[in-house]
Amino acid sequence: MKNITMIVFKKELKDIFRDKKSLIMSIVIPLILFPIIFTVMGKSINKNTKDIEKNFKIAITDNRNTALSQFLKSQDNITIVDSSNISEDVKSGNILVGVSIPDDFEEKISKEQISNIELTYDNASQQSMMAHSIINSYIDDYSKTIVSKRLSTKNINPDILNPITVKNITSVKETDGLGKFMLSLLLPLMLVIYSVTGPLAPATDLAAGEKERGTLEPLLTTQAGRMSLLWGKFGAITVMGLLTTISSLLGLYLGMNQKDGFLSGSAEAVISLDIKSILLIGLIAVLTTMVFGALELAISIYARSFKEAQTYLSPLTILAIIPTYATYMMDVKNISNIYFHIPLSNIVCLLKEFIMGIYNPTHIIITFSWILVYIVSSVLFARFMFSREDVIFRT
Repeated sequence: MKNITMIVFKKELKDIFRDKKSLIMSIVIPLILFPIIFTVMGKSINKNTKDIEKNFKIAITDNRNTALSQFLKSQDNITIVDSSNISEDVKSGNILVGVSIPDDFEEKISKEQISNIELTYDNASQQSMMAHSIINSYIDDYSKTIVSKRLSTKNINPDILNPITVKNITSVKETDGLGKFMLSLLLPLMLVIYSVTGPLAPATDLAAGEKERGTLEPLLTTQAGRMSLLWGKFGAITVMGLLTTISSLLGLYLGMNQKDGFLSGSAEAVISLDIKSILLIGLIAVLTTMVFGALELAISIYARSFKEAQTYLSPLTILAIIPTYATYMMDVKNISNIYFHIPLSNIVCLLKEFIMGIYNPTHIIITFSWILVYIVSSVLFARFMFSREDVIFRT
């Protein structure tokens, strides 16, 4: 039986690799997708920043030509534009921010009173919001100089406002912190999604596809029994699913390492993972792919045609995303044990812990125990489907 299963396995793999379209969709696309996405996002953010630097147009309403107005005009990257209607000009994009300084501004400042300034910006525009943040920081700097002058006139050291200085010491290398955080968000999500979608195409083709082409019945007349066919097809589907998952994760790594990308330099976080984490993450990828490979094969063999199988299998991706997103933004250091009993959520939580170098024996045992239950259940379901005449010959 082992020899027959291996023959079926090799035969199915050859059929899969002959289909160039499937290889492109399963391996090439995931490999180049993330580098392209991160590069485009990075260039878009850089473009917005450069556009603001080149076209930082603001309007200032100041009848008395106050010192604050002069301070803002002295900034190198700001262009002052005349405006008769600040609200309309901000809304239309003619200016990024409008600054309205009241006539009694200098008088109140001289009397050490509080003066209110109005900033008008478009909270639906990314550039306007970025410009608003910059103007706010300039006004904050100017406020600090006023406070310093007030204290100096009273012979008070301005340092009295800063009695405590803070030296930040991070538990993770500063260069790795953001990278590991982003990795803990992206890697579990991508691994689960591609563990579901990776085996999808081969499972559909090797079961429902063969029924539709009329090539399944001849296979059943050979020495290969149904269980040999099941294990051979299951093995080929698992291998193909893993190749898709590996391609997507490699694409994620390349995307994080793009020079001008959205997560430029964050790939250092991947390199900083210890060998134990990498091996455990790889093991989870294999087992998760096996779960969905067997489940998708069982559903596909039940379907009458390729199209019907796609209809049945499509909701699996949505069902997988729901528990995955439920733990998406969860703090890895404070995950309740209950999440390790929820399908897929437990896998995501455990992956987050491995990325951060946390190896909780209880969480590992609970999650891997459930994964084994999922695999056995999926394989038994597939075996049940393959053993039924009304399913195999359902056309």
